[in-house]
Amino acid sequence: MRFIIYTFFLCFLASCSSGPKSKTTDSNSGQGVGTDLNQVLDGVSCANADDFRGIGIGRNENEAITQARSNIAQEYFVEKLKTIIDIDGQNINGVASTNTYTSISQNAKLLNPSDAKLHYSKRQGEQIGVVACMTKSDAAKSFIEQQRQVADSLSLASSILLNTEHPKHKNEAWRKTQMLYNDFMRIQNLLGGWGVKSPYSADEIYTKARENYKNYCQSVKVFWQDVKNNCSEAVFAILSQKVKFEKSKCSGGLNLSFYCSEKCKSASFGIECSYDPSLSIESCGGEKYSMLKASKPITGGDMYNEAKAREMLTENLQKATFLSEWEKEIKQWVPFCSG
Repeated sequence: MRFIIYTFFLCFLASCSSGPKSKTTDSNSGQGVGTDLNQVLDGVSCANADDFRGIGIGRNENEAITQARSNIAQEYFVEKLKTIIDIDGQNINGVASTNTYTSISQNAKLLNPSDAKLHYSKRQGEQIGVVACMTKSDAAKSFIEQQRQVADSLSLASSILLNTEHPKHKNEAWRKTQMLYNDFMRIQNLLGGWGVKSPYSADEIYTKARENYKNYCQSVKVFWQDVKNNCSEAVFAILSQKVKFEKSKCSGGLNLSFYCSEKCKSASFGIECSYDPSLSIESCGGEKYSMLKASKPITGGDMYNEAKAREMLTENLQKATFLSEWEKEIKQWVPFCSG
């Protein structure tokens, strides 16, 4: 499964239990009348300078503390840490990240809201303003739990990679291993930015998987076999620009066996020529993995001249949609080296 690491904040609704009673409470008893409540709150610091701090204003204390916790999530987890998450971890080992900043912005809710403690409360008229404080170790709890889940998924993906020689399955396991390692390292970078040490590591698992796939890439080649006609030459010329083939006898790896019937015949409008291509993806030992066929024959015609009909046939072949479909499928089978 694709683990979306940044849907990291869940329970942050008004239904969550309220925080503990404030350490400091002010009432509006004539002092500071007319002073903006936001200015008052801005002047209140947490007892620990390293704590995450949020302010909130509401009609009652529960409403205000809920807003303060949202402020913590938005201010620290979205704005100040987006560089660590979105840039520092953008392309680990050549695999691009998802749009994590958008995901964070949409899901900026604390998993453990009660750990954002009520530090200061002030009533002014019909409003209450609060300051909530959260230690970095408390903020890290949900990330460490998510990292554990990513580590478990990474271990499973790498195990599949190490224990299969099926070309498509091995490629899929390697892609998933890379993706999960990237997710793991983004959390690691985030925790490191807070000075929090994670109990989990993924380097040994990832290094072993990477070396296995690197050896696989170096030992497996892709071979092209065809029927040596105009159709074969044309299709090979197009696909070989997208995928690296060896046009020789298969000697270990993946074999692409291409067949294409060619024919020209008289038709009601003149002469019609056609190609009917198919491609078998096999092992060099003869195990058949996949059969690709064009949805319909490729045709070209001319009223009088067969040579011109063949020219039209070649033009139509180069524009045929099956070629891009085949390219996409072939690339799921051929090995690729990355990282």
